[in-house]
Amino acid sequence: MSAFRPTTATLAVLILGAGLLGPAPSATAQSDPGAPAISWEQCPAQVTVPAAECGRIDVPMEYADPTGPTVSVGFVRIPAAGQSRGTILGNPGGPGGDAYGYFGNDQVFSWPDALTSEWDRVAVQPRGLPGSTPLQCPSTENADPVRGQLSSGAVLRESCDADMPGYAASLTTSNTAEDWEMVRRSLGLEQISIMGLSYGTFLGSLYASRYPQHTDRVVLDSAMSPSLAWAGIMESQQAGYEQALHNFLAWTAERNDTYGLGDTPLAVYQSWSRRVVEESGTNPTVVPPPAQIGDIPPGLEWAGQSGAHLLTATGKTRVELDGIVSRAQNPGAVQATSPTLGMTRALLPRPTAWDTLAKMIGGADAPGSPELSEQEQAEMADAQATAVLMQNSIMCNENTVAANPADLPVYAWSAFVTGDPFTVPNALYTSGAGCSGLQPNRGPELLDGSSLATRPLQIQGTGDPQTPYQYSGELHQRMNTQLVTVHGPGHGHVALGNSAVDDIVVEYLRTGVSPATEAPGI
Repeated sequence: MSAFRPTTATLAVLILGAGLLGPAPSATAQSDPGAPAISWEQCPAQVTVPAAECGRIDVPMEYADPTGPTVSVGFVRIPAAGQSRGTILGNPGGPGGDAYGYFGNDQVFSWPDALTSEWDRVAVQPRGLPGSTPLQCPSTENADPVRGQLSSGAVLRESCDADMPGYAASLTTSNTAEDWEMVRRSLGLEQISIMGLSYGTFLGSLYASRYPQHTDRVVLDSAMSPSLAWAGIMESQQAGYEQALHNFLAWTAERNDTYGLGDTPLAVYQSWSRRVVEESGTNPTVVPPPAQIGDIPPGLEWAGQSGAHLLTATGKTRVELDGIVSRAQNPGAVQATSPTLGMTRALLPRPTAWDTLAKMIGGADAPGSPELSEQEQAEMADAQATAVLMQNSIMCNENTVAANPADLPVYAWSAFVTGDPFTVPNALYTSGAGCSGLQPNRGPELLDGSSLATRPLQIQGTGDPQTPYQYSGELHQRMNTQLVTVHGPGHGHVALGNSAVDDIVVEYLRTGVSPATEAPGI
């Protein structure tokens, strides 16, 4: 579950931007005598903030075996621009999101000046990603094909264990929370505040539940429901993304004078579909939005609202049949090869990018990428592959929701026939195919905010496709949060262009009390 997916250009900057040699580390309080020593080092490429300092520590691969093998955990620290009130530890989600870019890259998140002036910020790179000990799994192409299909999770895990036995199994939220504690101790911090986005709300809540004495303020931005981890999370995102697509189509239809793509959501969908066909040879098969009377074909206007209901009821079947015909006419055509379709899936959680998306549907080129050498392209591909491997490992290690075998045909159809990117990643896990042959090694985690001196702040959007609003009550109850409802679309609201939310967060960090229970969306 990704916090958000940046544009192609931003992704390239995040992974391959010019490396920086951080300034000499600022003074650190006397660390815990038993804490790991910090090795200060050059910041990685995705860190662009000049004041950033980067380091790493060695920690147990398994905290249950403190004398066993160790792994490396990297982090970035950015001192407050003014008088510091304390330190915020942050995580951008995923699982598998790059933490260096959360606080360390000023081209992605726009942190309010009041926050950057008054708080030091630290982001711990999750174990498994480059910057910490990366997860490396050799190719499984030569594996037995039958076993590879029936036990793909086990085959992949065996591949990962070939280089570093047991490391993939150690990629859990529990161990990452303990990595946070080790970094806190190494930096000599008595207390930390927490900023968690998406999956980071689960990680941050787990740390705060285990170490309330070391936790000050807690901000949970777009909180996930831990009891749905992980097949349930993926199932909730199926409807979430479909609704987000329909919201975008409605938004675009309301601005038909600007974009000229149609004055109803279904008309915009059809313009979008034609663009995808131009690029890939076949059409998208995600369910169309409800039809309106204006969508009824000429000559059939007499059907009125009943005709619109019929169009809505048959919408999914019609696009599936269109896909069968187009793929028969264009053998090898795969809808997922369409840049517009890929950008749609990536940008739907970010309403600030909807203007760019609408212009793409109208024929504008996708946001460009910097010129990359073959080596840089390979490095970017490796980083993306590592993030996917890490996410798969965490989800398989922690999945507490039973697979639904009825979703296996859905997965097979979407993965091997239609190539529908709105369905494949969800059905992969809800069907059990993504973790087949593996058993989870962690059960449900105890989350309890009752011992915290300050109630956490929870920011939740009504139109969020990745952590849908209807599931926000679990962390609200478990962590006893102060809940702020953001009325509008989008996943992630802090430092992403919503000044009303940013003001609420800064006030909460200063006082411990939210000044509002509601905020407008963008």
